[in-house]
Amino acid sequence: MTEDMQKALDLCESWVEKGRRRGADAIEVYFRKVRALDARFEKNDLQVPKGDDYQGVGIRVVRNGRLGFSATNVLDEQSLQETLQAALEIAAASPADPNLMLPEPGPAAPTPVEGISDPSGASLTLEDAIRKGQAFLQAARDFDGRVTLDSLSFAAEVETRAIASSTGIRAAENRTLFQCAGMGFARDGEDVSSFDMAMAASCRLADVRPEELGRDLAQRVVRSLGARTVPSFVGTVVLHPLAAVDLVVGTLEHAASAESTQNEMSPWKGKLGQTVASTLLTVVDDPRIPGGAGSTAFDREGMVPARLEILRGGVLQSFLHNTYTARKEGLRASNGRAVGTDQGTPGVGVHNLSIEPGDVPLEAMIRGIRRGLIVNRYSGSADPVSGDFSGVVKGGIYVDNGAAAYPVKEVMIAGNIYQLLRQVAALSAEVGVYGSYRIPYIQLEDVTVTGK
Repeated sequence: MTEDMQKALDLCESWVEKGRRRGADAIEVYFRKVRALDARFEKNDLQVPKGDDYQGVGIRVVRNGRLGFSATNVLDEQSLQETLQAALEIAAASPADPNLMLPEPGPAAPTPVEGISDPSGASLTLEDAIRKGQAFLQAARDFDGRVTLDSLSFAAEVETRAIASSTGIRAAENRTLFQCAGMGFARDGEDVSSFDMAMAASCRLADVRPEELGRDLAQRVVRSLGARTVPSFVGTVVLHPLAAVDLVVGTLEHAASAESTQNEMSPWKGKLGQTVASTLLTVVDDPRIPGGAGSTAFDREGMVPARLEILRGGVLQSFLHNTYTARKEGLRASNGRAVGTDQGTPGVGVHNLSIEPGDVPLEAMIRGIRRGLIVNRYSGSADPVSGDFSGVVKGGIYVDNGAAAYPVKEVMIAGNIYQLLRQVAALSAEVGVYGSYRIPYIQLEDVTVTGK
């Protein structure tokens, strides 16, 4: 354990003890310290770069079956005393709930995840971040001078977090996170392409390669110049992994959340062990992917999360639980899916969500399509409760008799995501990594495409 981790854990443990002496039946103290750098560009020009140091503590108490929570980013004795007192007072005024409890430690202690703390990136300077952003911009402009970066950011975080509780939770870790994302377009006279995006995130600096991202974005926006309209049809749509993140992933997370099922807002409520999607779909949350943007040794409550299958062959295997939802469901413990920061109580979510790829190369997938559309980016609404969606295709490519024919514009797609998840025809062998998501190209059938 590093010195920073030990100091953070000591702080948490000392305030757990003070909370017990003040009358808390159970208390949890969560600490987070972050050094953040962010170099931003707009319209090809550098904006004012930012560096920020943050630290904060969240205190959660249970007293007489009532919950109280308070947080502060001022960590002197007086402020922490006031924060503890506020949590106790909030608990006294809150309604009792038999499901409120803090978790007990699991059978295994947290163990470090490979590659989530990068020493080579921990000493990154603001000047380094600027150079990384400039490398993205230069690569895009070198590919084609018609490309403009509307927005671009290279950001880095060096984080220490720790948690301790009166129930015996003890955990601390250091993490780094590097993110690069750019959105841009190409202009050739009066012809302006669709906006498109390229992004990457990893705990390892070497995994985020701005030059590759810049070239990839430039290639895609240049390719979408000369876009045409298409007549409306119902047919095949292939979602680029980034479009799948925008359109599909949020709905999957919502449907699999125990909070959603318990609030009667998920169509998957009561369907464990039943087929809810195509047999081609296997969806996994794995918090121990080396270097993964969402990888962690412990969740927001200090529980050790294991690899979790959500869907296997279209059959619903698991819901996402924190301690509260697990208790409400009558389960013995959570499955380590508590998420959040020091500024709020734990929610429910994923760490690194993956849709397992298929065995069909993208080129072969396209060759098999008589008439269809490749959607590089989706911009629109998607209701995770009903599954209904409607939005504009960005950077779309019309497919005619097995060939990518031409870029499209003024085209919309609409339908119901839950229905389309049962109509997955193929998954590509290629996988795109976007933040904490790993997604293949997804081929869907019977999608309504509205053109002119």
